[in-house]
Amino acid sequence: MAGRGVTLAAATLPVITALLDEAARKRYAGGVLGVQAKPEWVGPDEFDHNGVPVRVVRCQSALAVREALLDRGADRWLVVLTDRDEIELGLGITAHLAWQRLRRPDPWAAVQDKFAATRVDHGLVTAASAQLIATGLLAAAPPEGWPPARVGLLTADHAFGAVAALRLGLGQVGEPVDLPVVLRWSTRADATTAVADLRVIAGDALVDALLAWAADRCATCAPVVLPLLRDGRAADTVPMGLVARVVLAVPAGSGPRALLGREVGGQLSEHVLGVWAEQAELVTREVILTEPDAAARVLARAETLLDRVEAGSFAGESAIIRRGLTARLAVLGESLRRCAERAAVRAAAGGPDGPLVDPAVLPAVEEDRSQVEGHALAQHRDEVRVPRAMASVRLARWLSRPVPTAGDLGELAARQRDEDAWADRAAAEAWTGVDDETLAQGLRAVLEAARLRRDAHDEAFGRALATHVEQDAPAPAGLVHLEDLLPTVVLPLVRQRPVLLVVADGMSQAVAIEVIDDVIRRYDSWLECLPGDRDRRIAAIAPLPSLTTVCRTSLFSGTLTTGEQAAEISGLGALAKAHGLTARLFHKVSLDSSAAGYALAHDVAATIDDTAGTALVACVLNTIDDALDRSDPGGTAWTADTVKHLRPLLERARTAGRLVVLTSDHGHVIERRQGHIRAATGASSNRSRPFDPAKPAGEGETRVRGRRMLLHGGHAVLAVSERLRYGPLKAGYHGGAAPAEAVVPISVLAPGEAPDGWRLAPPQSPSWWRGPVNGGTTPAAAPAAPTKTGTRAPRTSQAPTLFDEPSQPNVAAAVLASPTYRDQRKRAARAAITDDQVARLLSALLATSTNRLDPESAAAALGVATVQLTGALSQAQRLLNVEQYPVLSRDADGSTVVLDTTLLRDQFGVTL
Repeated sequence: MAGRGVTLAAATLPVITALLDEAARKRYAGGVLGVQAKPEWVGPDEFDHNGVPVRVVRCQSALAVREALLDRGADRWLVVLTDRDEIELGLGITAHLAWQRLRRPDPWAAVQDKFAATRVDHGLVTAASAQLIATGLLAAAPPEGWPPARVGLLTADHAFGAVAALRLGLGQVGEPVDLPVVLRWSTRADATTAVADLRVIAGDALVDALLAWAADRCATCAPVVLPLLRDGRAADTVPMGLVARVVLAVPAGSGPRALLGREVGGQLSEHVLGVWAEQAELVTREVILTEPDAAARVLARAETLLDRVEAGSFAGESAIIRRGLTARLAVLGESLRRCAERAAVRAAAGGPDGPLVDPAVLPAVEEDRSQVEGHALAQHRDEVRVPRAMASVRLARWLSRPVPTAGDLGELAARQRDEDAWADRAAAEAWTGVDDETLAQGLRAVLEAARLRRDAHDEAFGRALATHVEQDAPAPAGLVHLEDLLPTVVLPLVRQRPVLLVVADGMSQAVAIEVIDDVIRRYDSWLECLPGDRDRRIAAIAPLPSLTTVCRTSLFSGTLTTGEQAAEISGLGALAKAHGLTARLFHKVSLDSSAAGYALAHDVAATIDDTAGTALVACVLNTIDDALDRSDPGGTAWTADTVKHLRPLLERARTAGRLVVLTSDHGHVIERRQGHIRAATGASSNRSRPFDPAKPAGEGETRVRGRRMLLHGGHAVLAVSERLRYGPLKAGYHGGAAPAEAVVPISVLAPGEAPDGWRLAPPQSPSWWRGPVNGGTTPAAAPAAPTKTGTRAPRTSQAPTLFDEPSQPNVAAAVLASPTYRDQRKRAARAAITDDQVARLLSALLATSTNRLDPESAAAALGVATVQLTGALSQAQRLLNVEQYPVLSRDADGSTVVLDTTLLRDQFGVTL
């Protein structure tokens, strides 16, 4: 107590420093600060503040104050704490004080000053522990002070928001804090430590009030957020929200619900759990994409908490937690197994080209596929199980469709190019396998079913190839003999524009489509082109045996011949000269001789750049063929980067303005450790042997004779079955008559417009390949309730049709025949899109139960390149969107083409 019965507060370091800051703003560089307070002090007696020494002295009498003044200095601060008032001290003392008066330690006045406010909201100064909160705000203030209060009024939102933003990193100054903001902040590695550090600096009163304020911003979820924040478990806020999704699937009053309630101090309503789970999932999906380390912490903690609340058996309900993905993959694996388990019986009854999977189970496969794709980790860079599972789904789709009968070599080779090579690509992905037992069984069942069909196709191709060679027949329509590729395709292109010919030794159709897909997807400057009268790629038939010395030399020479690299170089030179052109060929040694730091050898780069001097540059890349000896071609993800030198060659060709023709000399088959060796004398490769009357062609072989058989005197036996070899075990082989070896891929890429007489290629993938696999657009269905075994009960509902079948063609025809459409066609007479294209698009959209198509499928239906889809759709909309009603539209992000069947019916008067 001091004079006149005034109750004095104790002075604190934050209050003193705030008064010193105020004095500094009044241009006091030092002197005496008199503070009327309890003569108590728990801070340091001496300290520096903003570079000025400060000494604090407690004085309980005027005499003590006079003695302290004797030690004052103009360049330093003396802080006098006294319980005397100004009358007792007298003018002789107060004249020496800053402001010539005593200051009282009112923390809210100092806080008001720190926020540049003129007044403080009543709720702040009357709150419980208000003085301690004010002291904490002073202690936590940054050197430059807090952000100024708006319109001079310091509110709780402004004060706590500033502390949250500047001290905890929670939100942004001046922006509202809500549940998503709090949840995102809680995923930071330093969230919990930041709160602990603030307690040390500013005290419990401020931190507790701040956390209560932040929780209150979370509205519905305040009852779960506050206990976690208060207990120092901010990092659990999102993981436990993910667990809440799983707990929602268990009955009320069950063990997991009770245990979750115990974690947050009480039972929670369905509404609170639902909102918490939804927001936690949204935040986690965001951090998975933007902050991998934070996502890893959240997901790992969620796994622990899932066990803590004993809800692991319901993990499949989570579209975020990794165990949820594992559970969903197990369900998909079981559906795949059931789908394909009787494939052998079906093949025996209806032949391998009939449906080999159970059509009643296929909808379950698609629904389970949708559940897997809906999981946040489905496309995570470290997740290898999902692409392998999706490859099996594609195979199941392929196996569900009856395959049209193919008779002659042209049809069989086209089937290899357009269908079977895609199946081979999917099989190579699925074959690499997974560790999850149930999923592995599903993959195996589908692969075995696929093998039944592929074996039959290989045998039919081998027979047709032997007949073709023996008859010395011309190349079937849409195909070329490999030795005719340069004269008939490449050199005519060279006459228009300079060309880079890339021969990837050993590249099969399956590998080629993977490489081309990667190039087109990742490098938007490259566009695939086709001859103007074609909508499918060209393919070549290799000379036999399908060996490098036969195929590559024949390719470069433009005639059937054999030889080594020297023969290839001379053959290409002679062929180009005969056509009045210049050409140069580079092999492995030249390509590998780049200088340190350069992607391409100088000679190679300079020749590609010299478009006037060298019209045709050819490069042989050996990565794929080398893999047959030293690695696993089936387990490799083939991209422009995987094939050594391909990417820098493409970049150089793009800069030089060259067309690129990507092809091979032959393909290959993969060793899957299921085959066997057959003894053969004089074998020219692991897949070819001379004909021996004593050992005629047996099972898995074909006898070939004719002009296009360049070894063994034109008469040999070639392996057709992929599981047959004549030599030592390797990773893969070539030399045989399987379509994977003998059908050579050809792709023409342009860095811009197609050359004259060519067009941009529409999507080349088969319809069963497309659709929502790894990033598709069909919304995931709600999960069915898991059984005790972790698999869902069989479903009878029809899953979305994901690939186009001829469906409801009469509807499309009725639309085109309607008076409304005829009128629309007159109004848009200049539209380049044809009625046939519109009909195909409508049929494809009507063939899906959701009436939606991904861009690739829509482009395929229209017969245009994906890059041309926007323009083609715009023209289709001019014909279908009567009076601007959106009969045909795209999602906001452009990912899906949508048909509104109700508007279609109303506008065109058709019956659906």
